[in-house]
Amino acid sequence: MDGDAREAGEESLSEAIADPDQRVEISVEAPSRTWHLIIGSVEFWALVGGASAVITAITAVAAVFIGVSQLKDARALQVMNSTYVSWNALIETTLANPEFACPNTPQKFHALMTMPDPKSPTGGAYKDRYAVYGQQLITTDEQILEMAPHDPRWRFLIEEQMRCQAPAIRFLMAEGTYEQRYSCRLRSVIADAMRLPAPRCPKGKD
Repeated sequence: MDGDAREAGEESLSEAIADPDQRVEISVEAPSRTWHLIIGSVEFWALVGGASAVITAITAVAAVFIGVSQLKDARALQVMNSTYVSWNALIETTLANPEFACPNTPQKFHALMTMPDPKSPTGGAYKDRYAVYGQQLITTDEQILEMAPHDPRWRFLIEEQMRCQAPAIRFLMAEGTYEQRYSCRLRSVIADAMRLPAPRCPKGKD
């Protein structure tokens, strides 16, 4: 304010103090630079607030993707751990029962199905324990194919197993329970091992 404006303001203020009923108009005018600073400050913090919201949204989306990735990694690790536990258990069972490892001829398979099992408390045939071993074998191979569906080493090992168990597989085919016992993915591996026509698997099941 210049001197005259300051004096007028002071005079008006004195009059208002002397006579409270008197109406006095007092105007307060800030320098234009001050208003520019205030407006600029408001715009700046509005911009910062908008940027903060965007950053928060991006962080939230990134956290979701990281969480999904961690869940997938945890799932894959769980499958791998379970598969190796099953594989080791199968190897132990095979070593304890070598007669189950490779009954790859009709004669060997017939012997397992008919000969008395010395370990059976009821005098049953080998076929009872061999059936349990076969289920363990199928379960383990299914887990391997879930863990590593395209790994050539695992596929080779499964094919070797299935060639050894070919008489039992043919028995299940004749019995009519083959497709119920084996997934389409495992039947595809068996078809390669035994030189059979490949099964028609639904999409995503091969």
